[in-house]
Amino acid sequence: MSDRVLTFMAKLKALFAQRRADSAFDEEMSTHLEMLAEKYEREGMSAREAARAARRQFGNMTLLKQRQRESRTTMFFANVWRDARYGVRQLAKTPVFTIVCVLTLALGVGANTVVFSVMHAVLMKMLPVEDASRVFYVHTTGYPDGASQTGDSNTSFSYPVYRALREQGGLQEVMTFIPMSTSGKAPVRVGTMPEEAAGDMVSGNYFRGLGVGTELGRGFVEKDEDDHTPVVVISESFWATHYAHSRDVLGKTLYIKSIPFTIVGVAAKGFEGTEGKLPLDLWIPLQSRPEFNAWGSPAEDGMYLTEQKFWCMKLMVRTAPGVSREQALAKAQGLFERAAHTGVAQKRAGDETYRLSFNEAKQFDSQDGYFARALTMLMTMVGLVLLIAMSNVVMLLIARNASRQREFSVRLALGAGRREIARQLLTESFLLVALGGAAAWFFAVGATRALGSWAQIQSNLQPDGVVLGFTLGVLLLLALVFGLAPLRSAMSSGPELVLRSSATVSQSSSQQVRAGNAVIVTQIALCVVLLVGAGLLLGTLRNLLKTPLGQKPQGLLVFGVHPQHAHTKEESIAFFVALQQRLRTIPGVESVSMASSRPGSGWSSNNAGVTVDGHKPNGVEPGQANFRKNTVGADYFRTMGVQLVQGRDFSDADSTSAPEVLIVNETFAKKYVGTLNAVGHVLTNSKGGHPILIVGVVKDHKYTSITEEAMPMLWTVFTQGGAVSQLDIEMRVPGDPMVMLPTMRKVIAQIDPDMPLLAPMTQGAVFEQSIAQQALFARLAGCFGVLAVVLIATGLYGTLAYRVNRRTAEIGVRMALGAKRSQVVWMVLRGSLLLCATGVVIGVPLAMAAGKGLESSLYGMKPLDLESYLFAILGVALVALLASAVPAGRAASVSPTSALRLE
Repeated sequence: MSDRVLTFMAKLKALFAQRRADSAFDEEMSTHLEMLAEKYEREGMSAREAARAARRQFGNMTLLKQRQRESRTTMFFANVWRDARYGVRQLAKTPVFTIVCVLTLALGVGANTVVFSVMHAVLMKMLPVEDASRVFYVHTTGYPDGASQTGDSNTSFSYPVYRALREQGGLQEVMTFIPMSTSGKAPVRVGTMPEEAAGDMVSGNYFRGLGVGTELGRGFVEKDEDDHTPVVVISESFWATHYAHSRDVLGKTLYIKSIPFTIVGVAAKGFEGTEGKLPLDLWIPLQSRPEFNAWGSPAEDGMYLTEQKFWCMKLMVRTAPGVSREQALAKAQGLFERAAHTGVAQKRAGDETYRLSFNEAKQFDSQDGYFARALTMLMTMVGLVLLIAMSNVVMLLIARNASRQREFSVRLALGAGRREIARQLLTESFLLVALGGAAAWFFAVGATRALGSWAQIQSNLQPDGVVLGFTLGVLLLLALVFGLAPLRSAMSSGPELVLRSSATVSQSSSQQVRAGNAVIVTQIALCVVLLVGAGLLLGTLRNLLKTPLGQKPQGLLVFGVHPQHAHTKEESIAFFVALQQRLRTIPGVESVSMASSRPGSGWSSNNAGVTVDGHKPNGVEPGQANFRKNTVGADYFRTMGVQLVQGRDFSDADSTSAPEVLIVNETFAKKYVGTLNAVGHVLTNSKGGHPILIVGVVKDHKYTSITEEAMPMLWTVFTQGGAVSQLDIEMRVPGDPMVMLPTMRKVIAQIDPDMPLLAPMTQGAVFEQSIAQQALFARLAGCFGVLAVVLIATGLYGTLAYRVNRRTAEIGVRMALGAKRSQVVWMVLRGSLLLCATGVVIGVPLAMAAGKGLESSLYGMKPLDLESYLFAILGVALVALLASAVPAGRAASVSPTSALRLE
């Protein structure tokens, strides 16, 4: 180690023993003074004269102390500590200034931290697994003709594909995971009350392949998969909420779909599965029981282990050490092409070749593009808010330091260097930023949780080390800006300034005024951009909420029911028929029906292939006749409030033994029948089989979401179809539907104590959830717009108030020479409005460019919507007037006598 490093370490160590060293040096100097005084007394001086002569010969004691302190320790930390104490006193002397700056920073930095935290978790954060760089999600561009899949077509694979890749793919590990239902949740029971829990069926190597350990117990092994062992691994959060972290949890029984499973492990804390926004509560090995068919599908439709054309398994892989992603993918592609056609028609010449891809093992796989674009847009908006907040604080610091110029001049006159002044300003800015950063972090922690809830993301989004690093980086940048930006104005005058009068000091240079004006104009331009964006998105939300649904969701309660003991088609139909009859008898229930997919949930059964009366459907090739389908119960359209155009609704008479019937919407009737008078026509499949009579035509209405366009759709009744594993109950009641929920729980518990109500809510809430993302981003954009307006108002008010205060003498002279109060008021307002107009002129073109970028996120709005631009311009003008009113009134109330007395 070099001598310089040893010297620095010794000085740093001495810093913490400074008081003791100072006391020892004081004692040593006192001893020397006493010895000199005694010497002079022996030479004949009096005691008083001897002491004076000793001090004179010894020299400046204060200077000696300072030199000795500098020689034994580094002064940097001592000086910074001294500057910090002085800075704390300065901030305490101006509490209003401090509070305004801290709150401004908390809002600006906190908003950025919140949005970045969600953006990082959704778009960038990797799974908490061992060596995540070698773990990948498996995707495909399609699946062969004749195969069926879950709706997640790019992430679904068949059991033969899984086995082929696992046994011959040359990959270190191939893992699979399958949701237990379309919602990802399954009925479970810990004590006496049934509830829903999110869970996956997984391969035996799932935890080992991912490199995820356990807090307690063990994960799975291949034997658990091969034997379909009834064991379960629970998450750490489920362990905490249901078992209070009891270490006796191992060996206990957890009922899943009424089947007992033995708890063998607790997953490592922080691991929430591989389902993205849905954190999992439990995992079980691949099961062969009919209750555990993939995605909750009826076993009669084929079990995923034996139905080779059922593409339902999600796959992940871990590549071998030293093998690149490209090399592993090239080998897997050949196996995939061969295994993909197992159980379906073999590939013919000219058929499309479906390609595999390995995607990074991020926490959220396959996040939709709209969400990613919206998060990027929000990040841009909060970045603009941060710029406005930063410029506000800079202007406040410049104004505050201008009032301290006499203080700086005195310090310069007494020997302080400009470096010491700069260090003092930087220390004060770091203190200010530290306070604002702490407030911003507390704000971000709470706001991130709320944002995740609004975005319907249940996974942990709390800020982590990466987000903390981002926040600290922003704070460090702000501290440097806040310390260096006002530095030039603070040291613009030399020591001679202390000799000038206060009135002379108060004059601001034209350069400073121009710089302040440029900052204000920039703020106003950015505010116009934010307000236009907020106006466009809020207009989109307004249009969405006003969109006609074609039905009456008010007064509808909806919840799912999954019978645990109905395994055959006959059993499931009998169960739901009896349930409908039982629910109709409950007092207060006006009507009850059922649906395989609840409207507004986003789920849809998309089909193709139909003929009308044995002919092409209105000239369309049968195989190209695309339509949606939903399976419902009797009285469905009456319960939903959908208007019948022709024919009738389904009824109890449409039983298993009755002729099969269906109902179509207007779009289906027009496109494929050629007329709204479709009742009486017969539909068959593309091969002419399975004829079904059309008995009704209904008005077009929203099905998957509020934003969808009308498309051909038909409805069949569940009593005439195949096995149904789950249906959503639609119940119309007077008043608030949620009041009926406790009664429903009791009724269902009487039928089966292990059967919970699945996702109970009002039908209106289901449709609101379908636009939850649009509503979230519109409201956040509105919040950011309001925040920008508040920051603009405070910044403009502070700047004008500071300028009026600095021009008190000038205004006094003007009024003494005959200027009227109205002229003084107009002088202040005119300057403010000119700055506002300039900012608007610059901001409008920027807003037009931003509007083009938002075009894909708008609904019923144009990027150049006149109302949004007028709203932004008038809003900024009103804020400028209000922020200028108080300083203008204060300028008009200046007394010429008092102002001139300052001279």
